[in-house]
Parts: sequence; C-alpha cells; structure tokens
Amino acid sequence: MNTLIFVTLLVSSFAFFARTVWLFGRAVAAGAPDPRPRLDQIPARIASVGIYFFGQKKVAEEGPLHRTSKHHLFIFWGFLLITIGTVDTLATGVWPALAFSNWMPRFLFQPLYATIDAFNLVVLLMIIWAVIRRTLVRPKLIPWSLDAGLILGAIGSLMVTHFLMHGYEIAGRIAAGGTTEGALPVSSLVARFVGPLSPAQALRGEHLTYWTHILILFTFLNYLPYSKHIHLLGALPNIWARNLSERRMDLPKLNLEDETQWGVGKFEQFSWKSLLDTYACTECARCSNYCPAYGTGKNLSPMQLVHDIRYDMLDHVARRDQIASIAGEIATLEEYGKSHGDDPAHPSPDLVFARERHAAAVQAEADMPRLTGGRIAEDTLWACTTCGACQEVCPVFIEHPLKIIQMRQNLVLEQEKTPPDLVRTFRNLERQSNPWGIAGDKRMEWAEGLDVPTIEDHPNPEWILWVGCAGAFDARIIKQTRAMVKVLDAAGVDYAVLGHQEGCTGDPARRAGNEMLFQMLAEQNVETLKSVGAKKVLTSCPHCLHTLKNDYPQFGGEFEVVHHTQLLARLVADGDLKPAKTTAGSMTYHDSCYLGRWNREFDAPRDVLEALSPPGGVQELTRNKQHGFCCGAGGGRMFMEEHGERVNVNRTDEIIAKGVQTVAVACPFCNIMITDGMKARDNETIQVLDVAELVAQSLPDVPLSALTRKRPKA
Repeated sequence: MNTLIFVTLLVSSFAFFARTVWLFGRAVAAGAPDPRPRLDQIPARIASVGIYFFGQKKVAEEGPLHRTSKHHLFIFWGFLLITIGTVDTLATGVWPALAFSNWMPRFLFQPLYATIDAFNLVVLLMIIWAVIRRTLVRPKLIPWSLDAGLILGAIGSLMVTHFLMHGYEIAGRIAAGGTTEGALPVSSLVARFVGPLSPAQALRGEHLTYWTHILILFTFLNYLPYSKHIHLLGALPNIWARNLSERRMDLPKLNLEDETQWGVGKFEQFSWKSLLDTYACTECARCSNYCPAYGTGKNLSPMQLVHDIRYDMLDHVARRDQIASIAGEIATLEEYGKSHGDDPAHPSPDLVFARERHAAAVQAEADMPRLTGGRIAEDTLWACTTCGACQEVCPVFIEHPLKIIQMRQNLVLEQEKTPPDLVRTFRNLERQSNPWGIAGDKRMEWAEGLDVPTIEDHPNPEWILWVGCAGAFDARIIKQTRAMVKVLDAAGVDYAVLGHQEGCTGDPARRAGNEMLFQMLAEQNVETLKSVGAKKVLTSCPHCLHTLKNDYPQFGGEFEVVHHTQLLARLVADGDLKPAKTTAGSMTYHDSCYLGRWNREFDAPRDVLEALSPPGGVQELTRNKQHGFCCGAGGGRMFMEEHGERVNVNRTDEIIAKGVQTVAVACPFCNIMITDGMKARDNETIQVLDVAELVAQSLPDVPLSALTRKRPKA
C-alpha cells in the first residue's frame, strides 16, 4: 500500500512538473529566431556548462561591489550531492531493491551515504546563514520575502527531515539490538538525541518523518518553477546558449522594410534566447548594484527589467491559453448544437456565456499594458548608458543592454517616442553627420596649421586615421586629436585622414534606438572606406572603434580597426616611440566601457602609462578594468540631460578621493564627462588628459607644424 501511494505521488508530481516546464518552454519558443548560432562550438559550450554552471566560476568571482557568495556555493554544490541521495530515496520508494546499499559495494555506498549526510548539515548551516543574512545583514536588493522564506524553509526542512528520518531509523536499529556500524555520522547523533526508543516508536517516527520529507520534496519540486529558484532550470541552458562571439554586444541588423520588426514592443519580438535569459536570473542583484544608472538613483534596475519581461511573457501566455481553452469550449458547444439541430440564430445559454467569456478574455489581453513604454517605463529604458556592467557581472550571461536597445528601437521607430534631446541629436546627425550639428564643411578646421595628410593628398596609406566627431568639433578633444597627430608623426606612422568624406559612425543613433538613421550613416561610411581602399582604421574613440569593428561587418565593412592606445603600446614596445618620463605627477587611469568591457582592451593604455611613469606611478581606482565605472556618456546619454545625481560626478568623486594629480583617459566622451565632473566639484588640481596627450607631452618640444612624416611617396 505504501508503495502504491508513493508511486502515485511520484508520477503525479513529476507529471505536473513536466507540464509546467512544457508551458514555460512554450513561452520561450514563442520568441523570434535568434540570429546568432547557439549550437555551434559544442566542446566550448560543454566546457562553459562545466565551468560556469557546475563550477560556479562567476558566482565565485569577487568584485569591488560584491564579495563571493560562498554560502551559495556550498548550497549549490551540497544540493548537487544531496540529489544523489534523493535519487536513492525515490528509487527505494518505488522498489526497495533499487537502494544503493542493495547493489552497490559496501566500500562505495558507505562513504557515499556518509558524505551525503555530512553535506546535508553543511547545506542546513548555509540555509541558516542565508536567513540571518536576509533578515539582519540585509544586503542591497536582496530582501526577505515570502518567496525567499518558502524556498529557504523548504530546503531547510528537507535537511531536517533527512536527519530525523535516518535518526529514527538508526534508533530503531539500536532498539532492536543492532549496531550503528556504517551509520550516517550526523544522523547517528540525531538518533542519540531522539532515543532511547522502542522499535515501534522508532518505526512510527521514521514513517512520519519519511512521508513529511517526501511531501516537502514533491511540493518544492513543483513550487520551484514559480519561484525565484526557476534559475535552477534556466541557468544551464542559458549558459550553454551564451554568446561565444568576440562581439560581446552583437546587435542584430534590423530589416527596416518589415515594419512589424522595428525593435521590440512585445515579448514575442525578443529572440527565444532573450526570453530564456529571463528564466536564468538568479536574483543575485549584482547587475543592479553595478549599474551606474541605478547607483545614481535612476529608474533602472537591470534585474527588475529582466523580471518584468518574464512576467509580461507569462501573463500573456496564460491569457492566451485561457482564450484558446474557451475557444475550444465554444467549438465543442457549437458542434453539439449542430448535432442536435439547434437554431444558430438562437444559441444555447451555455454557448452565449462561453462566447461572452471569450470576448472578455480577448479584451482583457488587449487591455494589458504594453511591454515597451508600459510595464517597462520609457525613463527606465532611456536611463541606460549601455556600459555593459550588468552583463559583465551576471553569473548566467544575461544580455541586458541588448534588450534595452531593442526596446529603444521600438520607442523611436514605431511609437515615435524620442526624448527631445535626442530628437535634436538625430536631426544634427541626419543634416550635418555629427551630433553637435556643426556644419560639415568645418570638419577639418581642427587641423589648422598642421601638415595633416588627407586621403586625396596621400592615397593608399597604411592607416586611415578616423578622427571622429568629438575629435573634429569639440574644443577640448581637438587638443587630443592634435596631440595624436604629433605622436604619429614622431613615430613615422604612415596615415591619412578622410577629411570631409568622414561622417559620424552612427554610434549615438544605434545605441539610442534610431536604427534607420544608423544604417544610413553606416552604409555611407562603408562605401567611403571601401572607395579609398581602407584596410586598417585607427581611432581614438572607443565608440567609433566598437561601431567600425563590430557593427560595420553587417554592412560589408570588414576592416582591421585599432584603438590609438593599442597602436601606441605597440610603437613603444617596438622602440618606434621613446617617450620620456611624464611630468604629470601621480596618475590613475579611468577605463572606458566601450574600450574595456565591450572590446576587452585593458592592458594597452596601462602599458603606455607604465612606460611614461616611474615604477608604481600609476594607481588603480577601486572600480577598474572589467568592473570600471561608467562616465555616463554611452548609449546616447552624452547628448541627453541628466537629472539627480550625475554618473560622471559619481566617478569624479572616486578619482578625487584617490588623491592623484592626473587622471588618464582613452575616450573623448570620458574626457568630456570627467572634465565636466571636475568643474562641478570645483577641482582645478587634477588634470584630465588623454593617453595620447601624455605621450605627446613626453616627446621633444617641437611645434606640431614642423613635424614631418616618414611615409612613402604616393
């Protein structure tokens, strides 16, 4: 009888769980096809699962704003081991002969049982710490909640009932004159605590705690998909399907002729991988804690954004299932009416009621708030700087910025809801091909007094120097551009500029959602670069670097694109540049998000600075390299007004606290934003200088116009 009850519970529990997984999987399958390969590089994907799911590598990583979640590691690894014991319990409940102890050699099953028993205690202690952490320590964005209480309570109860179940079993064995040889170590201690007992008392205790354990296990299994622990189902496939490309923000090219695909306005317009992301979220809150927008009080929590997408998806799928169910009921009633000769003009009351319910359900779905600009507010989407800090720290490789940009595309292209600041920027890009709206015929004024070769004067150079809009039009960055010219000339680099043929790469347009404008600019620039036979492109702007290198291949623009710090590091290493030690004093370096996190270049700027400085002269900021803090200018934010605490001022305060004399940058936007931050703090003692400016200062004091280039004749 007990076996029949157990099997009934087992089958019904697993059947309900399988149905839930199928329903949730069907929701993901409703997403659009993903343009990136997800089943290629099988060995690399297997390794990813081993390292990041079973090995928990990113969970174990520490950063400036978080410490390793060691208790989570013990819970996860302990639970994996305990699952072996759970399999044994379930197998034994179906057929006692399947118990490990009945077919496994003694020298194997005894250590295995002992280890499982010990890890039950480890997990229980970690659960107790998790409760204390949430209720007393209260880390940011990880609150105590009913869901957390149910999950932690269920896991803790499974551990306790395990000890009681086996404790009563051992106590009964002792009461019957048996021995505790080979007994479970922790459960044996429990047996001493509950004993001495008669065999009948021990058996009753064992049965009670056994069935309690089984009921908790089956309940937990079916509650899990509806809780925060759904990531136990979503994390492994999400890690498997992660982006293995070097292009870490691989934004798909929109088909602008298909107006139904102008960005993402509803959940099914996301790719299935983006929807799978929402099941993988572990709610560790690292993404939000590292987000510069969230950290400065903006209405953007990357973690909540991912949850909102999941809730929207599941709400719509549930509503559509209801509509489909009622539609099936209507079809059945109509067929019944036909078979019984009912007059279609006078349907039965049941059919009328069903049709009314169907209409109400259809209307209820239509009245649900839209995803983009509704459930996820417009200011949430516009707050993002696309810095990638959220994606960098996510232990399960969720791609937050991609989703935000795709929803921005829908706001701009379909809903025509563009912030006024960006309307002006887009108009400037369209009319003058630069976000400042300065007349295009002034693009070469930055080079006044310099002997800068244009592509017309010097065709077929080794390098095309991509000046960029900031480098050509912003008064502060023009100094940086002129310094770079001095360095290139001193090193004898063979280069030329496009001059008036150069236009904005379109980075502000694409990151801000105006894909139509971006594609127009990209096609023009690719055509120009191809027409001059460009092979290598050198740029001082990481945003230009990222766009030219990662976006332009979608338009046939395959070029070798190098950031100026990479070339400078190479020239210094090869001895083509021999800079003297800088007089800039103590220094620190601010990592550009688009050079560092997105394009993985952390070393080149530091190598150049180390060559300029005495040993130990370059000090690291607390938030550096992959955990560097954004200047606030990316994602089109450079051209938008910011309210409340400013991101650039937050970063500036960190630089000031370091007590250095110079902060080196490698991005025009970072230069502008940190310079503005220093002004906001009335700080006139710390210089903000590009790496190229520091190198130029260390070279012989020769007027720029007097320098000549060692370039071959055309």
